[in-house]
Amino acid sequence: MGLFSRHYREVQLLVPDRFPKREFGFMFFDRDFVMRHLGFPTKAALKKYLAEQVPSHAYYSCAYYERPDAPIMAEKKWLGADLIFDLDADHVEGAKGLPYDKMLERVKQEVVRLIDEFLLGDLGFGEDDLRIVFSGGRGYHVHINSPKVLKLSSHERREIVDYITGTDLDMDWVFPPTPFEAGRFKDRIHSEFRRAMPRAEDGGWRARIRKGIDDLLGELEGLSPDEGVTRLAGMVAESDREIGRKTVEGLYKDLFGGQKGKRGADRMRKEDTFEVFSEKRHASAFIEVVEMKVKVKMKGETDEPVTSDIKRLIRLPSSLHGKTGFEVVPMSRDALDDFNPFDDAVPEAFGRESVEVVCEKPVDVGLRGEAFSMETGRNKVPEFVAAHLVCRRLARIESR
Repeated sequence: MGLFSRHYREVQLLVPDRFPKREFGFMFFDRDFVMRHLGFPTKAALKKYLAEQVPSHAYYSCAYYERPDAPIMAEKKWLGADLIFDLDADHVEGAKGLPYDKMLERVKQEVVRLIDEFLLGDLGFGEDDLRIVFSGGRGYHVHINSPKVLKLSSHERREIVDYITGTDLDMDWVFPPTPFEAGRFKDRIHSEFRRAMPRAEDGGWRARIRKGIDDLLGELEGLSPDEGVTRLAGMVAESDREIGRKTVEGLYKDLFGGQKGKRGADRMRKEDTFEVFSEKRHASAFIEVVEMKVKVKMKGETDEPVTSDIKRLIRLPSSLHGKTGFEVVPMSRDALDDFNPFDDAVPEAFGRESVEVVCEKPVDVGLRGEAFSMETGRNKVPEFVAAHLVCRRLARIESR
């Protein structure tokens, strides 16, 4: 707690826009609940509170209120809210179970995709609208405080999440069908449908699906025919539709059978055509693969309850995370690429004074560009390493 207090005394505290209109909340090392409904008239008052009360976690509201310190939500009088995106290991495929450093690298990859493809790309926000923050723990937050989003309702914010995650993406919109006359009998016209192939220049989800299709075709092309059929069969195994082995074999043959350069996959890529399938069931199976696998691979990730909550508490930049000892660090989009929490989120107030810690098992960690290896039992490490180990419960300090 002493190190946390020192940090709050020395740090140049960063406060959110419209600071007096924000609600604040805190958790403490000796309590298991959130103390909220607090407001501060000045940055100095907040800084004094942090240094003296020493919370383990500090939060502020994404919302603005007339009376942020009112004890009942109805009395606060909501004025608007930032749009918040929260991405951590729980929401990123392949992140769970990784070592902490690799987990954060994997999460950052998805944060970059979220920002570049969706927020700056499809949704058209500018970099000046974004505030990117390392949470101090298992991921990142992206804040948008553009006037365009402040009054959005929970439902409208949830629709943004649905767009990013591809929820209810309609395959008839991705591959739009166009009717054509397939034949006549007397005065009756028999109509069928041709589907259009999504193109890169379409933008948005159509362009995203097209890239995913091209990646899929490249992946299948690198396999033997038997392996390719098996891979496709695995992709449709969880489908609600019954897609048999013969249908999958026919689908593969339509894509990769024949002379190279004239195969269905080649025509798809060169001619932007969907009309490469010899049977309707093959085309339907292909669309099923796109919906079940390609869409899932290409979708963005974010924590829906956080984004849709217009009264959410979110971590305060320049505060400390009680489970890692890391600082909650805001940054620009350019700075995100080279940001390394193990170097850049170690609080400057944590020094190099030697501290004895006890480890239950061997621990390796890299901080501030240095590698540290601790054995089971007593180890002497710099203060900034001890804080990180103790907060992560990888070590303890015994009272003498």
